[in-house]
Amino acid sequence: MPNYDKLVADTTEKNRNNNKEDNLNETDAIQQNLLEENTMKAPIDKKVRVLIMNQGYQSIYHTKLSIVCSEGIIVDRNGKISEYPYDSEITLTNKDFEGNQPICIVGKNDSKLQIKNINRNCSAQYRGKLECYAVPEGIVVINELLVEEYLYSVVSSEMPSTYPEEALKAQAISARTYTYFHKKSYSYPEWKAHMDDSTAFQVYMNCEETPNAVRAVDETKNQVLTYKGEIVESFYYSTSSGYNGGASVWNDSVSAADAYLIETGEEIYATNSEEGEQHYQMFIDNGNKTDIEYCEAWYRWEYHRTLDKNAVKELLQKLYQLSCAQPQKVRIRSQFLSSDQLKNENAIQDIRILSRKKSGMVAGVMIETEHFRVSVMSQHVIRQALGCAKDTIIRNDNSSYTMGEILPSAYFYIEKIYDKSGKKGNTLKQIILHGAGYGHGCGMSQNGAKELAGRGLTAAEILAYYYNGEIKAVDMVYQIVD
Repeated sequence: MPNYDKLVADTTEKNRNNNKEDNLNETDAIQQNLLEENTMKAPIDKKVRVLIMNQGYQSIYHTKLSIVCSEGIIVDRNGKISEYPYDSEITLTNKDFEGNQPICIVGKNDSKLQIKNINRNCSAQYRGKLECYAVPEGIVVINELLVEEYLYSVVSSEMPSTYPEEALKAQAISARTYTYFHKKSYSYPEWKAHMDDSTAFQVYMNCEETPNAVRAVDETKNQVLTYKGEIVESFYYSTSSGYNGGASVWNDSVSAADAYLIETGEEIYATNSEEGEQHYQMFIDNGNKTDIEYCEAWYRWEYHRTLDKNAVKELLQKLYQLSCAQPQKVRIRSQFLSSDQLKNENAIQDIRILSRKKSGMVAGVMIETEHFRVSVMSQHVIRQALGCAKDTIIRNDNSSYTMGEILPSAYFYIEKIYDKSGKKGNTLKQIILHGAGYGHGCGMSQNGAKELAGRGLTAAEILAYYYNGEIKAVDMVYQIVD
Protein backbone atom coordinates (compact mmCIF):
# COMPACT_ATOMS: atom_id res chain seq x y z
CA MET A 1 0.00 0.00 0.00
CA PRO A 2 1.45 3.38 -0.91
CA ASN A 3 2.13 5.98 1.79
CA TYR A 4 -0.50 8.58 0.77
CA ASP A 5 0.67 11.18 3.26
CA LYS A 6 4.18 11.05 1.87
CA LEU A 7 2.87 11.03 -1.71
CA VAL A 8 0.79 14.14 -1.06
CA ALA A 9 3.72 15.86 0.67
CA ASP A 10 6.08 14.99 -2.20
CA THR A 11 3.55 16.17 -4.77
CA THR A 12 2.95 19.42 -2.86
CA GLU A 13 6.68 20.11 -2.63
CA LYS A 14 7.12 19.36 -6.34
CA ASN A 15 4.27 21.72 -7.24
CA ARG A 16 5.69 24.39 -4.95
CA ASN A 17 9.06 24.14 -6.69
CA ASN A 18 7.38 24.23 -10.11
CA ASN A 19 5.38 27.31 -9.08
CA LYS A 20 8.58 29.02 -7.94
CA GLU A 21 10.16 28.26 -11.29
CA ASP A 22 7.04 29.47 -13.13
CA ASN A 23 7.00 32.69 -11.08
CA LEU A 24 10.68 33.28 -11.82
CA ASN A 25 10.07 32.66 -15.50
CA GLU A 26 7.08 35.02 -15.45
CA THR A 27 9.12 37.74 -13.70
CA ASP A 28 11.93 37.31 -16.22
CA ALA A 29 9.41 37.60 -19.06
CA ILE A 30 7.89 40.78 -17.61
CA GLN A 31 11.34 42.31 -17.15
CA GLN A 32 12.32 41.30 -20.68
CA ASN A 33 9.12 42.83 -22.09
CA LEU A 34 9.71 46.06 -20.19
CA LEU A 35 13.30 46.15 -21.45
CA GLU A 36 12.17 45.54 -25.03
CA GLU A 37 9.42 48.16 -24.76
CA ASN A 38 11.87 50.72 -23.41
CA THR A 39 14.38 49.85 -26.13
CA MET A 40 11.75 50.20 -28.85
CA LYS A 41 10.45 53.60 -27.68
CA ALA A 42 11.35 56.45 -29.99
CA PRO A 43 13.60 59.03 -28.27
CA ILE A 44 12.14 62.51 -27.90
CA ASP A 45 12.87 65.57 -25.77
CA LYS A 46 10.45 67.78 -23.86
CA LYS A 47 11.02 70.94 -25.87
CA VAL A 48 9.04 72.29 -28.79
CA ARG A 49 10.13 74.70 -31.51
CA VAL A 50 7.44 77.11 -32.69
CA LEU A 51 7.75 79.49 -35.63
CA ILE A 52 6.39 82.92 -34.64
CA MET A 53 4.42 84.59 -37.42
CA ASN A 54 4.36 88.35 -37.90
CA GLN A 55 1.66 90.84 -36.98
CA GLY A 56 -1.76 89.60 -38.11
CA TYR A 57 -0.30 86.16 -38.98
CA GLN A 58 0.27 87.41 -42.52
CA SER A 59 3.72 85.95 -43.04
CA ILE A 60 6.52 83.98 -41.43
CA TYR A 61 8.91 86.88 -42.12
CA HIS A 62 9.51 89.91 -39.89
CA THR A 63 11.03 93.13 -41.24
CA LYS A 64 12.50 93.88 -37.80
CA LEU A 65 12.30 92.78 -34.17
CA SER A 66 12.11 94.99 -31.09
CA ILE A 67 12.69 92.91 -27.95
CA VAL A 68 12.53 93.86 -24.28
CA CYS A 69 12.79 91.94 -21.01
CA SER A 70 12.07 93.08 -17.47
CA GLU A 71 15.18 91.37 -16.05
CA GLY A 72 17.67 91.86 -18.86
CA ILE A 73 18.60 90.16 -22.12
CA ILE A 74 21.40 87.77 -23.12
CA VAL A 75 22.27 87.67 -26.84
CA ASP A 76 24.41 84.99 -28.48
CA ARG A 77 25.86 85.98 -31.85
CA ASN A 78 27.73 82.88 -33.04
CA GLY A 79 29.32 82.35 -29.63
CA LYS A 80 29.84 86.02 -28.85
CA ILE A 81 27.74 86.75 -25.75
CA SER A 82 26.33 90.21 -25.02
CA GLU A 83 24.31 91.11 -21.93
CA TYR A 84 21.84 93.98 -21.65
CA PRO A 85 20.41 95.33 -18.38
CA TYR A 86 16.75 95.16 -17.35
CA ASP A 87 14.28 97.19 -19.39
CA SER A 88 16.75 97.44 -22.28
CA GLU A 89 15.35 97.24 -25.79
CA ILE A 90 17.25 95.61 -28.62
CA THR A 91 16.30 95.92 -32.28
CA LEU A 92 17.23 93.46 -35.00
CA THR A 93 17.14 93.90 -38.76
CA ASN A 94 18.78 91.83 -41.48
CA LYS A 95 21.88 94.04 -41.24
CA ASP A 96 22.60 92.72 -37.74
CA PHE A 97 23.24 89.17 -38.92
CA GLU A 98 26.53 87.65 -40.07
CA GLY A 99 25.99 85.24 -42.94
CA ASN A 100 23.73 82.29 -42.11
CA GLN A 101 24.44 82.35 -38.40
CA PRO A 102 21.38 82.71 -36.14
CA ILE A 103 21.12 85.16 -33.27
CA CYS A 104 19.86 83.50 -30.08
CA ILE A 105 18.19 85.52 -27.34
CA VAL A 106 17.11 84.56 -23.82
CA GLY A 107 15.86 86.52 -20.83
CA LYS A 108 17.99 86.65 -17.69
CA ASN A 109 16.80 84.39 -14.87
CA ASP A 110 14.49 82.57 -17.29
CA SER A 111 12.33 85.69 -17.61
CA LYS A 112 10.00 86.24 -20.55
CA LEU A 113 10.99 88.09 -23.73
CA GLN A 114 8.51 90.52 -25.24
CA ILE A 115 8.49 91.17 -28.99
CA LYS A 116 7.10 94.70 -29.00
CA ASN A 117 6.24 94.87 -32.70
CA ILE A 118 3.91 91.85 -32.44
CA ASN A 119 0.50 92.47 -30.92
CA ARG A 120 -1.93 89.62 -30.47
CA ASN A 121 -4.84 89.82 -28.04
CA CYS A 122 -2.13 90.44 -25.46
CA SER A 123 1.49 91.57 -25.45
CA ALA A 124 3.61 88.82 -27.01
CA GLN A 125 5.83 87.60 -24.14
CA TYR A 126 7.74 84.39 -24.75
CA ARG A 127 9.30 81.88 -22.40
CA GLY A 128 12.45 80.04 -23.40
CA LYS A 129 14.72 81.06 -26.26
CA LEU A 130 14.18 83.10 -29.41
CA GLU A 131 16.28 81.83 -32.30
CA CYS A 132 16.41 84.36 -35.17
CA TYR A 133 17.48 83.75 -38.77
CA ALA A 134 18.06 86.28 -41.54
CA VAL A 135 16.75 85.41 -45.01
CA PRO A 136 16.20 87.65 -48.06
CA GLU A 137 12.49 88.08 -47.20
CA GLY A 138 13.17 89.22 -43.61
CA ILE A 139 13.78 87.61 -40.21
CA VAL A 140 12.43 84.20 -39.17
CA VAL A 141 11.84 83.71 -35.43
CA ILE A 142 11.74 80.32 -33.71
CA ASN A 143 10.67 80.10 -30.07
CA GLU A 144 12.16 77.05 -28.34
CA LEU A 145 10.70 76.20 -24.95
CA LEU A 146 9.46 73.34 -22.78
CA VAL A 147 6.26 71.68 -23.99
CA GLU A 148 4.55 72.20 -20.63
CA GLU A 149 5.34 75.93 -20.66
CA TYR A 150 4.20 76.22 -24.27
CA LEU A 151 0.87 74.72 -23.24
CA TYR A 152 0.28 77.43 -20.62
CA SER A 153 -0.33 79.87 -23.46
CA VAL A 154 -1.95 77.42 -25.88
CA VAL A 155 -4.69 76.46 -23.41
CA SER A 156 -5.45 80.08 -22.50
CA SER A 157 -5.44 81.04 -26.22
CA GLU A 158 -7.56 78.12 -27.40
CA MET A 159 -10.21 77.94 -24.66
CA PRO A 160 -11.70 80.65 -22.42
CA SER A 161 -10.22 80.30 -18.93
CA THR A 162 -13.69 80.77 -17.47
CA TYR A 163 -14.71 77.32 -18.76
CA PRO A 164 -15.08 74.51 -16.19
CA GLU A 165 -11.92 72.98 -14.76
CA GLU A 166 -12.47 69.56 -16.36
CA ALA A 167 -12.99 71.13 -19.79
CA LEU A 168 -9.70 73.01 -19.41
CA LYS A 169 -7.97 69.78 -18.39
CA ALA A 170 -9.40 68.01 -21.45
CA GLN A 171 -8.11 70.89 -23.57
CA ALA A 172 -4.67 70.62 -21.96
CA ILE A 173 -4.41 66.88 -22.65
CA SER A 174 -5.65 67.30 -26.21
CA ALA A 175 -3.25 70.18 -26.90
CA ARG A 176 -0.32 68.29 -25.35
CA THR A 177 -1.13 65.25 -27.48
CA TYR A 178 -1.32 67.38 -30.61
CA THR A 179 2.06 68.90 -29.73
CA TYR A 180 3.85 65.59 -29.24
CA PHE A 181 2.27 64.21 -32.41
CA HIS A 182 3.74 67.12 -34.38
CA LYS A 183 7.09 66.82 -32.65
CA LYS A 184 7.66 63.67 -34.69
CA SER A 185 8.62 65.83 -37.69
CA TYR A 186 9.33 69.43 -38.68
CA SER A 187 6.66 71.45 -40.46
CA TYR A 188 9.38 74.01 -41.22
CA PRO A 189 12.46 71.81 -41.73
CA GLU A 190 14.69 74.74 -42.79
CA TRP A 191 14.54 76.02 -39.20
CA LYS A 192 13.64 72.78 -37.42
CA ALA A 193 10.28 74.16 -36.29
CA HIS A 194 7.55 71.68 -35.42
CA MET A 195 4.64 74.12 -35.83
CA ASP A 196 3.81 77.80 -36.12
CA ASP A 197 1.71 79.85 -33.72
CA SER A 198 -1.38 80.25 -35.94
CA THR A 199 -4.67 78.41 -36.37
CA ALA A 200 -2.92 76.21 -38.93
CA PHE A 201 -1.68 74.31 -35.85
CA GLN A 202 -2.49 75.57 -32.33
CA VAL A 203 -2.97 79.21 -31.42
CA TYR A 204 -0.06 80.22 -29.18
CA MET A 205 0.49 83.46 -27.27
CA ASN A 206 -2.73 85.02 -28.50
CA CYS A 207 -3.94 85.45 -24.92
CA GLU A 208 -2.07 85.88 -21.65
CA GLU A 209 -1.41 82.86 -19.49
CA THR A 210 -4.06 82.56 -16.78
CA PRO A 211 -3.98 80.76 -13.42
CA ASN A 212 -6.80 78.43 -14.53
CA ALA A 213 -5.00 77.46 -17.73
CA VAL A 214 -1.69 76.93 -15.92
CA ARG A 215 -3.44 74.77 -13.30
CA ALA A 216 -5.09 72.63 -16.00
CA VAL A 217 -1.71 72.02 -17.63
CA ASP A 218 0.08 71.29 -14.34
CA GLU A 219 -2.62 68.91 -13.08
CA THR A 220 -2.47 66.85 -16.30
CA LYS A 221 1.31 67.05 -16.64
CA ASN A 222 2.72 64.70 -19.31
CA GLN A 223 -0.68 63.08 -20.03
CA VAL A 224 -1.38 62.31 -23.69
CA LEU A 225 -4.03 60.48 -25.71
CA THR A 226 -3.00 57.22 -27.32
CA TYR A 227 -4.51 54.55 -29.51
CA LYS A 228 -2.90 51.11 -29.50
CA GLY A 229 0.16 52.58 -27.82
CA GLU A 230 0.68 55.41 -30.31
CA ILE A 231 0.10 59.12 -29.77
CA VAL A 232 -2.85 60.32 -31.84
CA GLU A 233 -3.37 63.52 -33.81
CA SER A 234 -5.89 65.05 -31.43
CA PHE A 235 -7.72 67.65 -33.48
CA TYR A 236 -10.18 69.96 -31.75
CA TYR A 237 -12.42 72.85 -32.77
CA SER A 238 -14.95 75.34 -31.38
CA THR A 239 -18.51 74.03 -31.81
CA SER A 240 -20.12 71.01 -33.46
CA SER A 241 -23.12 70.96 -35.76
CA GLY A 242 -24.52 68.10 -33.72
CA TYR A 243 -22.34 65.53 -35.49
CA ASN A 244 -18.59 64.94 -35.59
CA GLY A 245 -16.77 64.82 -38.91
CA GLY A 246 -14.07 62.31 -37.95
CA ALA A 247 -10.86 61.78 -39.89
CA SER A 248 -12.69 62.09 -43.22
CA VAL A 249 -12.74 65.85 -42.63
CA TRP A 250 -9.17 65.81 -43.95
CA ASN A 251 -9.26 63.21 -46.72
CA ASP A 252 -11.52 60.73 -48.47
CA SER A 253 -9.22 57.73 -48.20
CA VAL A 254 -9.26 55.27 -45.32
CA SER A 255 -6.55 56.02 -42.74
CA ALA A 256 -5.34 54.82 -39.36
CA ALA A 257 -6.90 57.93 -37.83
CA ASP A 258 -10.39 56.59 -38.64
CA ALA A 259 -9.99 54.25 -35.67
CA TYR A 260 -9.68 57.03 -33.08
CA LEU A 261 -11.28 60.11 -34.71
CA ILE A 262 -14.95 59.25 -34.50
CA GLU A 263 -17.38 60.20 -37.30
CA THR A 264 -21.06 60.44 -36.41
CA GLY A 265 -24.10 61.30 -38.51
CA GLU A 266 -26.67 59.75 -40.83
CA GLU A 267 -25.73 57.63 -43.85
CA ILE A 268 -28.53 59.18 -45.90
CA TYR A 269 -26.73 62.56 -45.84
CA ALA A 270 -23.91 61.03 -47.87
CA THR A 271 -26.10 59.51 -50.59
CA ASN A 272 -25.90 62.67 -52.76
CA SER A 273 -29.62 62.34 -53.38
CA GLU A 274 -32.54 64.73 -53.19
CA GLU A 275 -33.89 62.74 -50.27
CA GLY A 276 -30.57 63.03 -48.45
CA GLU A 277 -30.50 66.80 -48.96
CA GLN A 278 -34.05 67.12 -47.67
CA HIS A 279 -33.17 65.16 -44.53
CA TYR A 280 -30.10 67.32 -43.92
CA GLN A 281 -32.05 70.54 -44.43
CA MET A 282 -34.58 69.37 -41.84
CA PHE A 283 -31.75 68.64 -39.41
CA ILE A 284 -30.24 72.10 -39.93
CA ASP A 285 -33.59 73.88 -39.67
CA ASN A 286 -34.88 72.02 -36.61
CA GLY A 287 -31.75 70.88 -34.81
CA ASN A 288 -31.84 68.21 -32.15
CA LYS A 289 -32.66 69.25 -28.60
CA THR A 290 -30.57 66.41 -27.24
CA ASP A 291 -27.39 67.81 -28.85
CA ILE A 292 -25.10 69.01 -26.08
CA GLU A 293 -24.50 72.34 -27.86
CA TYR A 294 -28.12 72.96 -28.78
CA CYS A 295 -28.16 76.29 -26.91
CA GLU A 296 -24.74 77.49 -28.11
CA ALA A 297 -24.62 80.57 -30.33
CA TRP A 298 -22.64 78.73 -33.03
CA TYR A 299 -24.91 75.67 -33.04
CA ARG A 300 -26.68 77.26 -36.02
CA TRP A 301 -25.89 80.28 -38.21
CA GLU A 302 -27.08 81.99 -41.39
CA TYR A 303 -25.15 83.87 -44.06
CA HIS A 304 -26.78 85.98 -46.79
CA ARG A 305 -24.49 86.68 -49.74
CA THR A 306 -25.69 88.98 -52.50
CA LEU A 307 -24.18 88.21 -55.91
CA ASP A 308 -24.14 91.61 -57.58
CA LYS A 309 -21.55 92.40 -60.23
CA ASN A 310 -18.78 93.34 -57.78
CA ALA A 311 -19.44 90.33 -55.58
CA VAL A 312 -19.34 88.03 -58.60
CA LYS A 313 -16.00 89.49 -59.71
CA GLU A 314 -14.60 89.04 -56.21
CA LEU A 315 -15.78 85.43 -55.99
CA LEU A 316 -14.46 84.47 -59.41
CA GLN A 317 -11.11 86.14 -58.77
CA LYS A 318 -10.78 84.21 -55.53
CA LEU A 319 -11.63 80.94 -57.29
CA TYR A 320 -8.95 81.58 -59.88
CA GLN A 321 -6.37 82.34 -57.19
CA LEU A 322 -7.31 79.20 -55.27
CA SER A 323 -7.00 77.12 -58.44
CA CYS A 324 -3.46 78.43 -58.93
CA ALA A 325 -2.51 77.70 -55.32
CA GLN A 326 -4.35 74.37 -54.98
CA PRO A 327 -5.08 73.00 -58.47
CA GLN A 328 -5.87 69.54 -57.12
CA LYS A 329 -8.76 70.97 -55.08
CA VAL A 330 -10.07 73.75 -57.34
CA ARG A 331 -10.54 72.81 -60.99
CA ILE A 332 -11.71 75.29 -63.62
CA ARG A 333 -13.19 73.87 -66.84
CA SER A 334 -14.34 75.52 -70.04
CA GLN A 335 -14.89 74.18 -73.52
CA PHE A 336 -13.18 77.07 -75.27
CA LEU A 337 -11.67 79.55 -72.78
CA SER A 338 -8.55 79.45 -70.63
CA SER A 339 -8.99 79.48 -66.85
CA ASP A 340 -7.61 83.00 -66.44
CA GLN A 341 -10.68 84.27 -68.33
CA LEU A 342 -12.96 83.14 -65.51
CA LYS A 343 -12.82 86.54 -63.82
CA ASN A 344 -14.34 88.16 -66.92
CA GLU A 345 -17.65 86.34 -66.40
CA ASN A 346 -20.47 88.66 -65.31
CA ALA A 347 -22.84 86.37 -63.44
CA ILE A 348 -23.18 83.12 -61.52
CA GLN A 349 -25.76 80.70 -62.89
CA ASP A 350 -25.63 78.10 -60.14
CA ILE A 351 -23.87 77.01 -56.95
CA ARG A 352 -24.68 73.48 -55.87
CA ILE A 353 -23.42 70.84 -53.50
CA LEU A 354 -21.66 67.93 -55.17
CA SER A 355 -21.12 65.71 -52.15
CA ARG A 356 -21.42 65.49 -48.37
CA LYS A 357 -20.14 63.20 -45.68
CA LYS A 358 -22.44 61.31 -43.34
CA SER A 359 -21.76 64.00 -40.73
CA GLY A 360 -23.38 66.47 -43.11
CA MET A 361 -20.09 68.17 -43.97
CA VAL A 362 -19.98 69.53 -47.52
CA ALA A 363 -17.08 67.86 -49.34
CA GLY A 364 -17.56 69.35 -52.80
CA VAL A 365 -19.38 72.20 -54.54
CA MET A 366 -19.85 73.21 -58.17
CA ILE A 367 -20.02 76.85 -59.30
CA GLU A 368 -21.28 77.54 -62.83
CA THR A 369 -21.13 80.59 -65.06
CA GLU A 370 -22.08 80.95 -68.70
CA HIS A 371 -18.76 79.58 -69.96
CA PHE A 372 -17.17 77.87 -66.95
CA ARG A 373 -17.70 75.16 -64.37
CA VAL A 374 -15.57 75.30 -61.22
CA SER A 375 -15.40 72.38 -58.79
CA VAL A 376 -14.15 73.03 -55.26
CA MET A 377 -13.21 70.11 -53.03
CA SER A 378 -12.33 69.76 -49.32
CA GLN A 379 -14.02 71.49 -46.42
CA HIS A 380 -11.33 74.12 -45.82
CA VAL A 381 -11.07 75.25 -49.44
CA ILE A 382 -14.87 75.38 -49.73
CA ARG A 383 -14.93 77.65 -46.69
CA GLN A 384 -12.25 79.81 -48.28
CA ALA A 385 -14.09 79.99 -51.60
CA LEU A 386 -17.54 80.90 -50.25
CA GLY A 387 -16.47 83.06 -47.31
CA CYS A 388 -16.08 86.81 -47.61
CA ALA A 389 -14.17 88.87 -45.05
CA LYS A 390 -16.19 91.44 -43.11
CA ASP A 391 -19.56 90.03 -44.19
CA THR A 392 -22.08 89.42 -41.41
CA ILE A 393 -23.13 86.07 -39.96
CA ILE A 394 -26.32 85.78 -37.89
CA ARG A 395 -25.94 83.19 -35.14
CA ASN A 396 -28.32 80.91 -33.27
CA ASP A 397 -28.98 83.52 -30.58
CA ASN A 398 -29.60 86.25 -33.21
CA SER A 399 -26.24 87.87 -32.47
CA SER A 400 -24.15 89.23 -35.36
CA TYR A 401 -20.62 88.10 -36.14
CA THR A 402 -18.20 89.67 -38.61
CA MET A 403 -16.73 86.93 -40.74
CA GLY A 404 -13.01 86.44 -41.18
CA GLU A 405 -11.52 85.03 -44.37
CA ILE A 406 -13.50 81.77 -44.35
CA LEU A 407 -16.96 80.43 -43.56
CA PRO A 408 -17.57 79.33 -39.97
CA SER A 409 -17.86 75.70 -41.09
CA ALA A 410 -18.64 73.44 -44.03
CA TYR A 411 -21.84 72.12 -42.43
CA PHE A 412 -24.54 73.95 -44.38
CA TYR A 413 -27.12 73.80 -47.14
CA ILE A 414 -27.67 76.45 -49.82
CA GLU A 415 -30.89 78.35 -50.44
CA LYS A 416 -30.78 80.01 -53.88
CA ILE A 417 -32.53 83.13 -55.12
CA TYR A 418 -32.59 83.70 -58.89
CA ASP A 419 -33.77 86.64 -60.96
CA LYS A 420 -36.73 86.49 -63.36
CA SER A 421 -38.66 83.24 -62.89
CA GLY A 422 -36.55 82.19 -59.95
CA LYS A 423 -35.49 78.91 -61.55
CA LYS A 424 -32.12 77.41 -62.28
CA GLY A 425 -30.80 78.66 -65.62
CA ASN A 426 -31.41 82.29 -64.78
CA THR A 427 -28.86 84.48 -63.03
CA LEU A 428 -28.24 83.66 -59.39
CA LYS A 429 -28.77 86.86 -57.42
CA GLN A 430 -28.30 85.69 -53.86
CA ILE A 431 -27.42 82.63 -51.82
CA ILE A 432 -28.35 82.00 -48.20
CA LEU A 433 -26.18 79.50 -46.39
CA HIS A 434 -28.00 77.82 -43.50
CA GLY A 435 -25.13 76.51 -41.44
CA ALA A 436 -24.14 74.76 -38.24
CA GLY A 437 -21.12 74.70 -35.97
CA TYR A 438 -17.83 76.54 -35.97
CA GLY A 439 -14.60 74.94 -37.13
CA HIS A 440 -13.59 71.86 -39.09
CA GLY A 441 -15.66 69.44 -37.02
CA CYS A 442 -12.97 66.83 -36.30
CA GLY A 443 -12.09 65.65 -32.79
CA MET A 444 -13.13 67.45 -29.61
CA SER A 445 -15.67 70.26 -29.65
CA GLN A 446 -14.48 72.83 -27.13
CA ASN A 447 -17.97 74.12 -26.40
CA GLY A 448 -19.11 70.53 -26.20
CA ALA A 449 -16.39 69.91 -23.63
CA LYS A 450 -17.68 72.89 -21.65
CA GLU A 451 -21.22 71.50 -21.64
CA LEU A 452 -20.10 67.99 -20.71
CA ALA A 453 -17.98 69.32 -17.85
CA GLY A 454 -21.01 71.27 -16.67
CA ARG A 455 -22.88 67.97 -16.50
CA GLY A 456 -20.23 66.51 -14.22
CA LEU A 457 -17.99 64.59 -16.65
CA THR A 458 -14.27 64.41 -15.89
CA ALA A 459 -11.56 65.34 -18.39
CA ALA A 460 -10.98 61.65 -19.15
CA GLU A 461 -14.71 61.09 -19.75
CA ILE A 462 -14.92 64.16 -21.99
CA LEU A 463 -12.02 62.92 -24.10
CA ALA A 464 -13.57 59.43 -24.31
CA TYR A 465 -16.71 61.08 -25.69
CA TYR A 466 -14.74 62.42 -28.67
CA TYR A 467 -11.81 60.02 -29.22
CA ASN A 468 -11.19 56.30 -29.09
CA GLY A 469 -8.12 55.37 -27.08
CA GLU A 470 -6.64 55.84 -23.64
CA ILE A 471 -4.67 58.40 -21.67
CA LYS A 472 -1.04 57.56 -20.87
CA ALA A 473 2.02 59.36 -19.55
CA VAL A 474 4.16 60.53 -22.44
CA ASP A 475 7.18 58.59 -21.11
CA MET A 476 5.15 55.40 -21.57
CA VAL A 477 5.08 56.15 -25.29
CA TYR A 478 8.44 57.82 -25.92
CA GLN A 479 11.89 57.50 -24.41
CA ILE A 480 12.37 60.99 -22.96
CA VAL A 481 15.86 62.42 -23.49
CA ASP A 482 17.45 65.68 -22.42
